[in-house]
Amino acid sequence: MSRRGWRSRLAEVLIRWGSALQPTRSLLSAAPMPVEAAEPVPPDQPVERPPDHRRQAAAAKLPGVRAPLSIERAVRSRDLTVLKREACDALAALGAAHAVVTSARLAQIQSLRSEVDRGEASEDDLVELAGDYQAWQNDQVRLFDALALVLGMGVPDGRAFDQIDTGMKQAAQAHLAALAAEYQRRLLSEQFEAGEKEG
Repeated sequence: MSRRGWRSRLAEVLIRWGSALQPTRSLLSAAPMPVEAAEPVPPDQPVERPPDHRRQAAAAKLPGVRAPLSIERAVRSRDLTVLKREACDALAALGAAHAVVTSARLAQIQSLRSEVDRGEASEDDLVELAGDYQAWQNDQVRLFDALALVLGMGVPDGRAFDQIDTGMKQAAQAHLAALAAEYQRRLLSEQFEAGEKEG
């Protein structure tokens, strides 16, 4: 048999083998992969869902949504030195925030004054911005005054109720509950007033 005839014979054999194997390959490729059955969730067990970070971040910015500080729990469980440190930290952070905004407003005033001199802005805009700057500055001064006051306070070690005689603790507990209720009332009142101004 010539070399050309041998190659033709070999080609025919390979084609037949390929035709015989093709259905098997099709069936294998078309067959679905086995899927492991998921374990059923008990009806009384809640389904875990990934946390919605955007919703949590938005809620953290809303004082009315964030759970308020429990004054009673804080006074009963924390040392006076810890309460003082937490008050100083909060006042320092809020004062620094006001200082940053105040300095930015001052830079805006200087820039706007140049625009007024060139006739590119009105005097009313400058007056309005100056009033906003003054409000931020006044609050900044009050916050740093309060911070200096708290920093200079001397507090003993231990919790508040450790400083009270046993016979006076019941009256002190009632007083603490009244103070906590008053704080909650003022928080709600402030939130309602803010909502009315926005509305």
